[in-house]
Amino acid sequence: MKSIPLATLTATSALLISQGASAALYSTTKVEALYGWDYEDRADAGFGIDNQRHAIFTIANASGWTYGDSYFFADFTNIDRGTEDEQDYGSTHAEWNLRGNIGKVLGQNLSFGPVTNLYLSGQLDFDRNSSVRKTTHMVGLGYDIEVPGFAFFKVFTMYRDDDSDAADGTSEQLTLAWNSPFTIGDAKFSFEGFLDYTTEEGDLEEQLLTQPQLMWHANDHIALGLEYQYWHNKFGLDGTDESLPQAIVRWTF
Repeated sequence: MKSIPLATLTATSALLISQGASAALYSTTKVEALYGWDYEDRADAGFGIDNQRHAIFTIANASGWTYGDSYFFADFTNIDRGTEDEQDYGSTHAEWNLRGNIGKVLGQNLSFGPVTNLYLSGQLDFDRNSSVRKTTHMVGLGYDIEVPGFAFFKVFTMYRDDDSDAADGTSEQLTLAWNSPFTIGDAKFSFEGFLDYTTEEGDLEEQLLTQPQLMWHANDHIALGLEYQYWHNKFGLDGTDESLPQAIVRWTF
């Protein structure tokens, strides 16, 4: 199974890299500092999995070309950890997604209903902490959906293969990502975020993770906001649910 996602990523990468002589249509990089409280620090089975409060540093880039786009982000969690016990839960989670626009490549209009573009999509997820070093491979389809009032609404339907010891076989993942800008008077805001639903795989239970954000854009570079995180079966652990707010400061280049 892993050879299929890797081949997809290679093919999609080659498609995008082949445009190297032409500049990206857009490229946006942002960094965020988040602070949350009331994280689920213990699994339902009773062992420790996190700190109740911690800070997160995030860096992300979105770039687009004629025949596709890419999105990368990395979360560095518990960056404010101090005690030896807290250091056990510091971690890095990164995702790299590549999409190739099938209609653009074929020179065909593949839009239907609210779907404006259809993509071949490949993704790698990387997780590194004191006890886990794993890479998850994904392959599937991506869709741009036209939703009134939204700058974008993206849907991904992916097969995934988690190479950790707890995962055996494959699973499916549904991802939604959105951004809806709006104004109140002269103030600029946006409602944005994502939702991941993953079916069970091996010993890992099904998971639902969503992080909607409400952001106030002070100017073109600085934004302040609040994120709500809900994670059902955190880390794929049965009965381990998380619900909490996170404060955000963002700088966009």
